[in-house]
Amino acid sequence: MIKAILWRLKNLGFFLLGLVYLAIYGSRKNAVLPGKIVVVQGAKLGDMVCTTPVFRAIKKAYPNCRVVVVGDSVNQKLLAGHPDIDRYIIWNKNFFETAKEIEKENAEYGILMLPSLEGLALLIASKIPSISASIIDGGSSPYETKTYRLLSRFIIQKPHYFDHYVPREYLRLLEPINIFTEDTTKNLSFTKSAEGKINNLFIKNGVDGKKDFLVGILPGVGGDPIKRWAPEKFARLADYLAGKHKAKIFILGAGRDKDEAEKTLAGLSPNTTVINLFDKLSIDELKALIASLSLFISADTGPIYIAEAFSTPTIDILGPVKEFVQPPRSKFHKAVFAPRERGMLGVLDNIAPDLAEAKRQTDGLAVETVTKIVDEIIPVIIGRQKAKII
Repeated sequence: MIKAILWRLKNLGFFLLGLVYLAIYGSRKNAVLPGKIVVVQGAKLGDMVCTTPVFRAIKKAYPNCRVVVVGDSVNQKLLAGHPDIDRYIIWNKNFFETAKEIEKENAEYGILMLPSLEGLALLIASKIPSISASIIDGGSSPYETKTYRLLSRFIIQKPHYFDHYVPREYLRLLEPINIFTEDTTKNLSFTKSAEGKINNLFIKNGVDGKKDFLVGILPGVGGDPIKRWAPEKFARLADYLAGKHKAKIFILGAGRDKDEAEKTLAGLSPNTTVINLFDKLSIDELKALIASLSLFISADTGPIYIAEAFSTPTIDILGPVKEFVQPPRSKFHKAVFAPRERGMLGVLDNIAPDLAEAKRQTDGLAVETVTKIVDEIIPVIIGRQKAKII
């Protein structure tokens, strides 16, 4: 109860603050061709990967435009060295300090990727003259509050069609500056140093990065238990990959994934040899490793999108996540889920209305269902690898 009251008071404060700045400096509806753009993405790692098509589209349309990204400290590491980003500003707990850093850029155009009253107030307080943000069309989200909608009347509103492919919806926010594209290709980069460390890791563990079938398995969900597929099932899946397909397995994860990683390792057959990389890689090294894999398997969490950005084939164990909203899509990316009428979690609606059903959708996925997908995708992957060699 107290938390809810404090949250409402905080939101009211951001709303009033935004109104004050609007009263002083005017509305932010007039789009101009930009020399500098600020992109605010306050969501998690996977969402930031899905924002990278926006950065690419800006640089393609305006090669000399300065692109400044605002987000959390983890995503700063994710985007380090990205060719389409000129500066990253950490969105810290000090609202005015962050706003001041953004204001120093003197940007002409600001973009808020997902509905957020604080994010919108941040852009307004940064005195950016033209701002675009999403208004949800065809659904609802707890993040699109009444105060957010009221404040957004003073900026450029673009529809975000509910339950449509989110990376495509992000691109609509570029239309006011005459960028029209449907290219949702994600892209990331890693350093030569990270690549060297992964190559040394392979040598140390007797891995041939070009000939061996390398599979990364991330059994954790970053502290999101509703998407947690049982570690014992991941262990059986690893046994299957190693036994039938002679795969070399890497167990990945960090921090809050410790319990899942330990249980997965404990559940493995004695005949399955894995390389345990839990808590041993930086984000830069994780990117370099994932880029070197033949296949990456995890629940629908951030690293699955890192794999997509490097064109590494994936098997995305969705649990209650909607298969059409954000998960990777192509013949090299397979989404797998238990029988259900409809997934319960998206990006805008990521709070399950029925926890029991969400848990059933996660727990109800059988290992045999996943191994069937494994058998289907591996010949496709091998065919692609042979084509590259030729």
